[in-house]
Order: sequence, then C-alpha cells, then structure tokens
Amino acid sequence: MDYMMDRGMLGLQEVIYDGCQEQAVDLDISLPDYCPDIQKILKCQVYPCITNRAIMNDQLTLEGNYTVKVFYLDSVGNTVRCCENSRPFSATITLKQAVDRARIKAWTRVEYINCRATSSRRLDIHGAFSLCAKVTARSEYSVISSVNDADVEQQMDEVAFTQLETSAVQTFSVEEVLELPAGKPEAETILRSDATVNLQDFKIVANKIMLKGDVELKLLYNSSLDDTLLESMEYAIPFSQMIDVSGIEEDFRCDIRVSVVQTEIQIKNDYSGEKFFFDSQIKLCALLTAYSDSNLSIVTDSYSKSFELNIDYSQKNFERLEDLFSETTIQKNTISTDVEISKMIDAWSEMCTVEAVLQEGELCLRGKYNLCILALNASGTPMYLERVIDYEYKRPWKGEGPILCDAEGLVTGISYRISASELEIKVELRLTAAVFCQQACRFIENLTADENKPREQDSSAALSLYYAEKGERLWDIARAYCTSVAAIQQENEMEDDIVENRGMLLIPITMHC
Repeated sequence: MDYMMDRGMLGLQEVIYDGCQEQAVDLDISLPDYCPDIQKILKCQVYPCITNRAIMNDQLTLEGNYTVKVFYLDSVGNTVRCCENSRPFSATITLKQAVDRARIKAWTRVEYINCRATSSRRLDIHGAFSLCAKVTARSEYSVISSVNDADVEQQMDEVAFTQLETSAVQTFSVEEVLELPAGKPEAETILRSDATVNLQDFKIVANKIMLKGDVELKLLYNSSLDDTLLESMEYAIPFSQMIDVSGIEEDFRCDIRVSVVQTEIQIKNDYSGEKFFFDSQIKLCALLTAYSDSNLSIVTDSYSKSFELNIDYSQKNFERLEDLFSETTIQKNTISTDVEISKMIDAWSEMCTVEAVLQEGELCLRGKYNLCILALNASGTPMYLERVIDYEYKRPWKGEGPILCDAEGLVTGISYRISASELEIKVELRLTAAVFCQQACRFIENLTADENKPREQDSSAALSLYYAEKGERLWDIARAYCTSVAAIQQENEMEDDIVENRGMLLIPITMHC
C-alpha cells in the first residue's frame, strides 16, 4: 500500500575528486648567450602555474606551464644573476562520475628540486611538482518531509544545511606600465618579481560580480649603472573586473578567492632609450563560490500501527557554512643565520600550508611557511639561506560537531631587522577560510505498507503496564505497542520523550490491528 507523502529536496555538496597528480621536471639546459658563466648556484626553484582548468564529462583537464629559475653568482664580479626556463604541461584526471556546473579548486605543490652545474654554462635539473584539485558538485536527494496518514507515526528532524548554488572560475589580466621614481637607477635585468592580490570589495549585479582590489608588485633588479647593485621597487596596481556567475543572487553567501597565476615583467625603454619603465602583465584567477542556507523538515523514522513497513533508509553527511573569513595576522620570529649578515637584499616566501583543528572552544589554524633570504655576508658576498617556520593562529569558535575547513594561507609582507648573527622577522600572513560544520543524517527516501503483514496487538485490555528503564525512548515503546508517543505522554502526564526515572508506564491500547 502506498501512502500520500510530501517531499523535499536535500541539496548536499558531494566531493567528486580530491587528490594530486605528480609531474616530473627533467631539464638539461645551457645558459643563454647573454647570461654570464656560473661560479656558484645560490638557489633553484620550480614555479608551476595552472592557466586553464575544464571538465568534459568525467575528465578534468589541467593545463599550464612551469618555470625553473636558477639564482647564481657569476664568475666575474660575484654578481647575483638569474636564468630561467619554461615548459608547458597538461594533465587529465578521470573523475568518479560525469558532473555539470562543478566547483573546481586547483593548485600546485612543489615536491622537490635538485640542480647542479655540469659546467660553467650547463645545468642539470631534476624535480617534481604536484597538480592538486578538489572537484565539488551539488547532489540533490528526494526526502520525505511528511506522510499524510493518521495510521503512520513519524519521527521528524529539522535539518539546517548549506548548499552549493553556483560556482565560476575566470582568469583576467591586470596590465600597467610602471615608472621608476626619480633618484632610482635605470634597470638592466629583472632578478625576481612577486605579486599578491588584495580583494577590497565586491558587488553582485545581475548574474555578475564586480571585483575591486589591487595587486602589490615587488621587483628586484640589477642596475645598469652597476650590475652588482641590486635595487628593489614596490607598486600597487588597482583593478576592477566583472566576472560572469550564472544564477548568483544578492542574498547568497560568497566565497571569493583571487590568486596570482602568472607575472610577466619586461623592462621598457623610454623615448631616449633609457630603461626607466616596466611593462607589467599580471594574470589573475578568480574562483567564486556562492552558497545558500536552507532548512528542511525530514522524516528520519516511521512505523505504522497497523502494518509492517518497507522503508528505504539513506544516510548522508551534510554541511552547514558556519564561518567565512579572510584575516591578517602578524607572526614574529627570530632566526639564527650562523653567519654574519651585513646587508639584506631581499626576503620573500614561496610556500604556506594551513590546516584547521578545534582546540578548547577555538578554531586553530596552523601550518608552515618558508622564508627565503638573499643577503650579503660580512665580506660583502651575496648569500642565500632558507628557513621553514611554524605558525599558529586562533579565533573564537561557536560551532558544534566536526568541521570541514577549506583554508588558504599567504605571506603578504615581510619586514626584518639585523642583529649580529640573528634576524628579527615580522611576517604578515593572510588566512582565508570557509568553515563548515558537518553532521551525519539518516533519512527516509521511500516507504510502503506491507498489507500481507498486519501487526499483532494485545486487545484484551484498554491499557497495558510497562516497566520502563531510565533513558528509554517513548518512540521505541510506542512502536512496540502499536500506539503513539503522544498517547503515552497524555496517559502518563509526561512532556519529555525520554523516560527520566525507572517505573511503570500506562500504555493505551488503540484498536488499529
């Protein structure tokens, strides 16, 4: 026998893929003619960037390129030089199912890099980096919200959940011609560039989001007056970009992550041939995810007072977006350098990990970042050193249950003070996170009555006596006696649905069977 039922849709976030695929780096390269010979390698690093990501049926494709940069001292005047070599990559990952309108979060992770000079002009480089991705899609489940039959008892639960509404990924470029200020020597070669994004504001307008912010660009270059002289410059480049996001509405909660994909800086001559300008093109990637909060009454258990039921149960984990934030923290550390530093040239970070745990009522974000230091030693010779530093940041937490945290960390600023053979470092760290509370929920997808299996009931008396133990559920007692929780509560003048003390209960017998 089928019942008339009201149904609702439970929208859950389902992880379609969460993993990494390793890419090898194997290069045997010769220095370009314009690069001086190698005396000593200071640092070698690979910088992979994903420029395109797409899903076709059950295939995720990631495309991009990686650049290997080698900082070294030349054989003439102990000048810091840099040579680089770029190669494309492409990877295809098979998902567990075909998806449409999925959220694709993709990033890279350097595993290792080894570099040796086989001659003064030849480099042998081996290493690996990983292409990582997390693909999330919205899955909908039809659940029973009520059964319209007086013979059927229902156990209800109110579920508060957050569902993924829409997502979009879009790359765009910020371009600007930058000028050296008066008093700065003209540039000969660019050693290093570093860019970070500051998202300042956003506005939702008719299936679009307007993003406003700026890109902080830092440059380290050799001067044309004296190539042993290294100069640094910082610029702030504003941007305003419209992003298409189909189906977005103003009341959605938006998680917006804007990151730097690629930085291309070229020295540009002015009308007189002097090199006081930089032609900058910075490619950014915006990952936008919109969520909505919903509540739904669902039937978690049921029984008939007359017949046995055939019930299809299902259990799923659902998430509720508890917190969405982007905050900056200052981390101070003292680093022992083992050698005396006479002058700092540059300091930067290339890696920052983050994980989230709950500790004594607080959300604790912790991880590691690396600190790369280019400096002069006591004799004025350039040197390079690197340290990995632990950090921890805590904030109040009021959520309940286990959490799922999508967090990112980025070093946005470094300042320092030299003290003998120590460096006092102050790091500005930006932590961005979407934190979800997780809960397991069992619900009923379908139920029918088996009319060939009527339930037996003792009809010899209007009341039965039942000796209840403390903590027993009235739901279980009512199911066993083919009655209702409300009838037992009324007969025994109870308000709770849990037995508080051991003792006798009067069980009203209603004639249904």
